[in-house]
Amino acid sequence: MGMTFDGATKVITLTEGTIAVSVRDIWSRWVDWYLTSDNSKYLPAFINIGGDDIDPATGSTIPIFAFLMNGWKIKPQESSHTLTVSDGVLLVDGGGDPFIDTEGYYVVRINYQQPVQAITVSTGGGGGLTTEEHTALTEIAQLQGLDSDNPMTVTKTTRIVGDIHLNITGDGVNSATVTRE
Repeated sequence: MGMTFDGATKVITLTEGTIAVSVRDIWSRWVDWYLTSDNSKYLPAFINIGGDDIDPATGSTIPIFAFLMNGWKIKPQESSHTLTVSDGVLLVDGGGDPFIDTEGYYVVRINYQQPVQAITVSTGGGGGLTTEEHTALTEIAQLQGLDSDNPMTVTKTTRIVGDIHLNITGDGVNSATVTRE
């Protein structure tokens, strides 16, 4: 699977011969690209949840839910084909289609092979969130740039939002370490 990233146009282009994509792989390759050179100057393309191990011995994991954000889109290769999307759930933050049309007059069909998922909806009364849980969820939203009242500032070496200061160290290619001040 090949792809290129263009931070200026906010487009992830699937290259020739790419007829299947893994949501987990798109996310991982975007992270690699984002941490390379000065690509962090562009707005982030994704926020994700899930992907955690349930039982490492059996290889079971929570499905990854990857949300495209900040106007980023995925463009299929320039040919008529069926594109298979698997290994996670690909969505757009706020709704919409994660894909844009090809430039040529091609027919591209998207075949989503989403993992089986169990979603629980509580219909009864409950105690709600504890103060600690509310604080943690607020911080997570802020660190993902989802709190419009507290914009996040991102540089190659820091992420700052409100009272949260994160330092980023590493070589920017193979590793990155994030520590909270």
